[in-house]
Order: sequence, then structure tokens, then C-alpha cells
Amino acid sequence: MGKFLLRRAAQAILVILVTTFGALVAVTEWGDPFRMIGPRMQTPEARAMLNETFGLDKPLFVRYLVYVGHLFTGDLGVDYERRRPVIDLIAAAAPNSLRLSLTALAIQVVLGVVLGIVAARLRHTFVDTVITFTSITITVLPLFVLGVWIRDTFSGGSVFGWEAFPAIPRSIGVETTWLQELLLPAFTLGVSALAFTVVLARGAMIEVLDADYIRTARAKGLTERKVVFKHAARNAMIPVAELSAVQLGALMGGTILVEAVFQYNGLGYLFVRSMGENNHPVMLAVSVYSVALFVIVLMLADILTAWLDPRIRTFD
Repeated sequence: MGKFLLRRAAQAILVILVTTFGALVAVTEWGDPFRMIGPRMQTPEARAMLNETFGLDKPLFVRYLVYVGHLFTGDLGVDYERRRPVIDLIAAAAPNSLRLSLTALAIQVVLGVVLGIVAARLRHTFVDTVITFTSITITVLPLFVLGVWIRDTFSGGSVFGWEAFPAIPRSIGVETTWLQELLLPAFTLGVSALAFTVVLARGAMIEVLDADYIRTARAKGLTERKVVFKHAARNAMIPVAELSAVQLGALMGGTILVEAVFQYNGLGYLFVRSMGENNHPVMLAVSVYSVALFVIVLMLADILTAWLDPRIRTFD
């Protein structure tokens, strides 16, 4: 197990380092971050001073080594626009993205498992066909299209007299709670990959329902409800739990489109705004944070799976 842990940790660090270099190259190709600043900053002397101040005059590989060194000390640089430490911007936006990802995952798992169990219980019927077809159709829709449709349809709406969803684009001076801001983007993100959970839960449930111990449970006279939910569903949820770990990493690192569509104040929306400002440190920090988070979640999922099943670490 020790060698397995070291190997997975080394792979995670290597992926993060390579991704950091790729992100730095991409951000550099984005252009001069001080090009669009006012006329007083357009003189060659002023721009040279800014490039020297922020280390942009150094070769790319030197900047990469400097950035990695700072990365391990928690120094993510300074925001070009507001001169704030980037770590403060990340710390303010990250909890919102985490809340969005966890809520979306809960929606996806609960809805997907319930629909998967119903489809398996009524397999090869009209209900099974409708559930499978609908979930796959929603999943193949581009996330941006799905988000825009949900936003335009439900934003500004109310439920039982409660102003549940804020109007988007947001009006200046209108106060909203974190729950109001969370509902629509979380639902959009949760149903966007619903088919994976539905199909996996349905397949696992069908396999379990055909097992010998389920036939034995029915032969003992147990009610169908106990057979399905107490015996079958528990074992069928193992592959769903493994998928959820991967999905959580993907959700936490890939909320850019949804946050931009709903103007949700998370890391994705921060990244989009920094792109418009050509704000290199913020773009780079969000990219590295998202990839590192995804890699770490996957590594933890691998470790948990290997701990549960020793064959994985033996043949890895």
C-alpha cells in the first residue's frame, strides 16, 4: 500500500506541475496584460516598468520556476486590476464554488439513483424508455445551451410567493440570499450529467436484482419494498459512489460555464472576469487551483478504491 500511495502522489504532483506550465504558456499567449490600460500607461517606459515590476520581462521558463516556487509557499501573485493578493480572491470565491459543486452532486446522485432504481424495477417498459431517453437527451445538450434555457425560463421567478430565483442579469442594488443564487446553477449543473448516474444505477440495480441472494430474499417472503431498498439498492450503489467521487472532482473544476451564465460569484465567474481584464495572475491561479483540486480528488478516490479492493493496488 505504501508504494501505491507514493506512486499516486508522484503522479498527482507531476500532473499539477505540467498543467501549471501549460497554463502559464496559455496565459502568456493571451497577450500583454497592460495593453488596454489608459493612455498614461501606453508609453514604452511605463510598460517596461510594469513588466519589470511583475516579472514579465523574464524568460518563460524562469517565470515558471519562480511561479512554482511561490506556489509551494502559497503566494499566487497580485491582482493586476485591484492590486489585491490573488489568494484573497481565491479564498473568497472558492467556498461558493464548493457549495455549488456539492449541491449539484447531491441533486445528480439523488435524482439519478431514484430514476435508475425506477427504470430498473420497470425495465423494458414505457417508463424505463422515457427515463433513459430523457436523461440521455438532457446530458447530450451543451451545458451552455441548457444553462441559458434554464436561466431565461426561471430567473426572476417565484415559488409560493417567495422570490426564489434572482433576475439575471442582476439589477444594481437588489439583494439576494446565497440560497437564491445557488438554486438554478446547482440544478443546471446537477442535471447536465444525469444520464451517467441513471444508466449506471439502472445497470447495477438490474444486475443485483438478478442475483441469487435477491431470489432467496423473495422466497423468504420479504416484501418487494424491503427486497429493493434494503437488499438490492445498497449493493447497487457501490459503483454510483465510485462515480460520485470522480464527478465531484469534475464539478469542482469545471463550473466556469454555469457560473458565467448565472453570474454566480465563484471561481468560474472570477476566471471569466479576469479573462475580460487580461488579468494573468488570477487566470493562472484559478486554472492551477481547479486542476489541482480535480487531481487530488481523483487521487483520493483511487486510494479509497484500492483500500476497499486490494486487487487494484496489486496489479496497478
